[in-house]
Amino acid sequence: MIKEELKKRKQQKQMKIAGISVITIILVIIGVFGFRSYKENEFLKNVKLQGIKVDVKRVKHTKSNIFSPEYQDEVQKQIDTLKKKKAYTEENPLVIENPYGTNTSSLYFYAKTERESYVVCTIKSKGAATLKNTLENGKKDRYETVHEYEIAGLVPGAKNRITLEYFNRDGKAVAKKYFEVKTKKDDSTPEILEKKQGSSKASMKEGLFAMFGWDKGMDYNIYLYDNKGVNRGKMPLNSYRNDRFLFVDGEMLYCYENNKIAFRNRLGKITRTITLDGYKFHHDMVYSEKYNKIVCLVNDKKKDTIEDIVVIVDVKTGKIDKKIDFDDFLGEMKDNAYKPEKNAYGGDELDWLHLNSLDFVTGDSMIFSSREQSTLIKIDNIFGNPTMDYLIHGGSLYDGTPYEDYLLKQEGSFVSQSGQHTISVERSSSLKDGQYYLYMFNNNYASSPTIPGFDWSLYPGAGTFQEGSASKYYKYLVDEEKGTYKLVDSFDLPYSSIVSSVQHFDGNIPFSSGVSKIFGEYDAKGKLIYSFEYKAEKYSYRVMKYNFKGYWFR
Repeated sequence: MIKEELKKRKQQKQMKIAGISVITIILVIIGVFGFRSYKENEFLKNVKLQGIKVDVKRVKHTKSNIFSPEYQDEVQKQIDTLKKKKAYTEENPLVIENPYGTNTSSLYFYAKTERESYVVCTIKSKGAATLKNTLENGKKDRYETVHEYEIAGLVPGAKNRITLEYFNRDGKAVAKKYFEVKTKKDDSTPEILEKKQGSSKASMKEGLFAMFGWDKGMDYNIYLYDNKGVNRGKMPLNSYRNDRFLFVDGEMLYCYENNKIAFRNRLGKITRTITLDGYKFHHDMVYSEKYNKIVCLVNDKKKDTIEDIVVIVDVKTGKIDKKIDFDDFLGEMKDNAYKPEKNAYGGDELDWLHLNSLDFVTGDSMIFSSREQSTLIKIDNIFGNPTMDYLIHGGSLYDGTPYEDYLLKQEGSFVSQSGQHTISVERSSSLKDGQYYLYMFNNNYASSPTIPGFDWSLYPGAGTFQEGSASKYYKYLVDEEKGTYKLVDSFDLPYSSIVSSVQHFDGNIPFSSGVSKIFGEYDAKGKLIYSFEYKAEKYSYRVMKYNFKGYWFR
């Protein structure tokens, strides 16, 4: 009994000592790591903004066509050589001025950090809007030790302060660096002549305006502007304007010749191109994520008509997957059209339909805008065996024709669209099945050279090429079950007989009135926030706004 009691006390003592040891070890671990965490947090909290000197480098070009593989390969070899020369850090990064030739006010940036972090970039220049964005690294995890970016949006001909803040996984800044770059002035940039503040108290949304097709045949480049109307770069093209950006798998797609599409990665490099042999672009293209295909408005070079063909291009192969001829849907209208000696472009082809924009209604159906007939055309089963579903037209053009039964009924008293552009679809969870919104830049323009008998008396207030009281923002509610459309929102826009654009952008409505040479932004209620009048002998085709999220910015 005595031996057992002594043994029991000895075991309890050993367990007590062991417990104290474990507790001591835990306390030591907590103390060490707690102290380390404390010290680290103190360091993070006290990170100061540090100015660094950057030697901005330039690469050599012996090729002239920036969209050619030879040009891009030559540039890439020089970049790769520079990257191997030494270790680049946040204090000594590799910075190259527009190496790929695709954005005149941009920098290629490369550096490595010891800590995994993401980077917030702020660009400031006198008189310009401050651009502050998290830079996109092209990966799911935004934290990275290798930092390679295109820093876009510098102001040409000015001193730009670029601040880079590196944040670790705790959301703490581990480094704050800035450097300054003086950029070259670009005299080819369209000048902003007048800035007008509207009555709206709303703020303009963060993003950049992209001016497409400035002065038509005189200059085909894309120009970027900020919310103060300050130019933030030029994207050169070869011989054809672009009408919108498409974003596919982290790359930007746009036209650069009249039958070629460029794929541009987030660093500015042209990675591939697609050529549409036998066709010429006009006006617009959109992307189907469902089918990984691009739907393009084109001219068929073999035909004696223009602006009446759609081709569908496979993104993966670059091949034309399908061709749609609107002669198959509205052939009688084409057959009865009058052919002027010259069309609007100076050619002798018949421009009987003049498709100028398109958008998806569903994954397999689309809406098309015909300027010549002042009509909206819905086509179903666009990727299979297309059929025409309905027409939206407020005049008498189709009376007595086989197409009369396709007309949706107008609900309410209003003047329907005429000469419209940039038709777009907007869906809402508040709507019933078969209902959706269509909005557009209603040019409110009364002209149709191939239809001399067009009854324009049904469009009171519509203007001429040179003069008009106002163009309109129009928004329709379409109800396919009832077969109706009605005007649910409208406000005046600066008059433009042709071209022009509106878009819904983060709750606001950016616009471009081509003939008036004005672009800007309205709030959701149709009140002007700001507008900018620019210098041009002719006009720009469109001005669209983009936030470039998922491309340049996170």
